[in-house]
Amino acid sequence: MVDKPVVSGLPLDVLFEILWYLHPLDLVYLTRVSKSFRSFLLSRRKAKSIWAEALKRIDRLPHCPSYLSEPAYANLLFWPFCHWCHSSCDVIQWELRNRCCDSCTSDMLVCREMLPSFVDQNCLDAGQLIPMSIISSAGPCGGQTDNTYRKPFAVASHADVNKLTMQYKFVKNSPLLDDLIIHRKKATQEIYQHVALCRIWEAEVADQRRKELIDQRKRDVVGKLESLGLGDELESLRSDASVLREFDNLVVRQDHELTDSSCRFSLPRLQNFLEIRRARRLTVLLQDRFKDLAVAASDMTKTYKHDTTNKASPQAIDICLLSEVRCMMDDQNPEFMSAEAFVDALTLRLPSLLLAWNCQATKQLANLVRAQLCIHDDVDPLKLAALVFRCSNCRLHVTYPSALTHPCLHAKTFDKPWVQLPMETAALGRKMSPVEVYEKAAIEAFEMHPWNCTVLEADGYTKRIHNLFRALGRDPNSAVVDDMESCPIRVTCKSCSGSRNRMILTYRTALIHLVRNHSDNEDDAVWVVV
Repeated sequence: MVDKPVVSGLPLDVLFEILWYLHPLDLVYLTRVSKSFRSFLLSRRKAKSIWAEALKRIDRLPHCPSYLSEPAYANLLFWPFCHWCHSSCDVIQWELRNRCCDSCTSDMLVCREMLPSFVDQNCLDAGQLIPMSIISSAGPCGGQTDNTYRKPFAVASHADVNKLTMQYKFVKNSPLLDDLIIHRKKATQEIYQHVALCRIWEAEVADQRRKELIDQRKRDVVGKLESLGLGDELESLRSDASVLREFDNLVVRQDHELTDSSCRFSLPRLQNFLEIRRARRLTVLLQDRFKDLAVAASDMTKTYKHDTTNKASPQAIDICLLSEVRCMMDDQNPEFMSAEAFVDALTLRLPSLLLAWNCQATKQLANLVRAQLCIHDDVDPLKLAALVFRCSNCRLHVTYPSALTHPCLHAKTFDKPWVQLPMETAALGRKMSPVEVYEKAAIEAFEMHPWNCTVLEADGYTKRIHNLFRALGRDPNSAVVDDMESCPIRVTCKSCSGSRNRMILTYRTALIHLVRNHSDNEDDAVWVVV
C-alpha cells in the first residue's frame, strides 16, 4: 500500500496556517523534503502568498525583484550552498543572482574577455547588456589553479551569456536588434539598482549579526568571570568609562562565539586584567586607613617605649599586618568601621597588639636561631650567652634583644607602586588572595617591607665564640646569659695584650672584643683565665 503524500494528508487550511509563520529558509528546506511539498510550495497559484509573507517578515529586506520569483529570491538569500556543487558558500554574487564557490567559477562564470564576439563587433558595452560582478579568483580566466596570486576580474554568469547569445541570433539581421539592446539595458539597470539595495541590507544584517555575537560573547565571558568570583569587580567597572572601554577591547578581539579554545586564550588575560584592577582599587581604598594607623601607632609607641614588657617597638606596617588589624580594615567584614571608629578601636587595642607583635617577632627569631644552630627544642635559643647575630646586609654584629630593632630588618622600598595601570603591568598569571593584596598595599603605603629577621645570621661567629667559651669552661650550646653574667671568671686576650698591660675582660666585654677584633679562626684569639 502506497502512503498518502504529506500535503494531501493535512487539511489545506491547517497546512497554510503552519507554513504562514515559517522563515523563508524553512520553506526552502521543505521544497527539498518531498515531491509533494516541492510541487505545492513552487506553485505560484497556491503558495505565492506564503513566500511573500515570509519574505515580508525579514526586517528591511528589499522587495522581491520582477526578474526573480519569490522561491528563487529566498533560495538566493538564505540557502548557504553553492548553486553548482552544493558545497558550503557564504558569498552571494548579487549581480549574477547566484552563489558560486571558488572551485565552480569556471563552470558558472564567464570573464569579460570570453564574452561573445558580437558584443565587441557592435561596439556594445557589455556591462549594460549583461549584469557583471567583480570577483577575486583565477578560475574563469584561463583555468589557472594557483590562487596565491589573485586579482579582481569582471565576470558574468553562463546563463546570462547564453540567454543573450540566443536572443542575438534571432534579431541580429532585423530591426529588432535596437529593441533588444534597449530591453537588455533596461533589465540590467533594474538588476543593478536592486543589487545596490541588497548590498545595503546585507551590510546591515552583517553588522547586526556582529553586534549579536559581540553581546553574546560578552555575556559568556562575564558569566565565566563571575563563576571565578570576579562579579563584584565587573560591577565596579561601570563607574569608570575608560577602564570599561579597555575591558571591552579585551573581550571583543574577535566577533565570533566564545569557544573552548578561545576561552582558554582570552579568559586568563581578562582575569588578570580584573585581578590587577581589583588590587589597584583596594590599594587606593586602604591608603586613608593606613595613614590613620600610622599616626595612632606613632603616638602609642612613644607612650609605651619604656614598657619593659615590650622588648621592641614595631613599625606601623608590622601592626597593620596583624590579622586582627587586617580584619578591622576589611571592607567585606560585616563589622567594617568608619574612619573615626577605626582610630578609636585601634587606640584601645594597640597595647595588646604591641605585646602580640613582640611575642610573634620573638618566636620567629627563636625559630631562626634554632634552625641555624641546630638547638634542641627544650632550650630557649634567645637566652644563650653565646648568641651573637651578624647582619648579612650591613655586616654588623648585634645581640638580643637589640636584634629585634635592627634597621636592616625593615627594608625600605623606593620602587614604583607594586601594581601599575592594567595595560602597563606584566601578567600576574594567577589569582591574588585578599591577604596578598593587603600586604602589597601596605608595603606601597609605608614604603618599606615588614619586619623580617632572615637577614640575621646566628652562626656568623660560631668558631671564635666556641673558643672563648672553652676558655671559660662553659658549654656554648647550653650556657645562658644569666649564668654568665654572674660568673666571676675573668679572661684576657693574650693575642691583643702586651707584656706590660693586658685587658681584663668579663664575659660580655670579651664577647664584644672577640667579634670586633678577631676573624672567625680558632687560633686567631688566645684566651687566658685571670
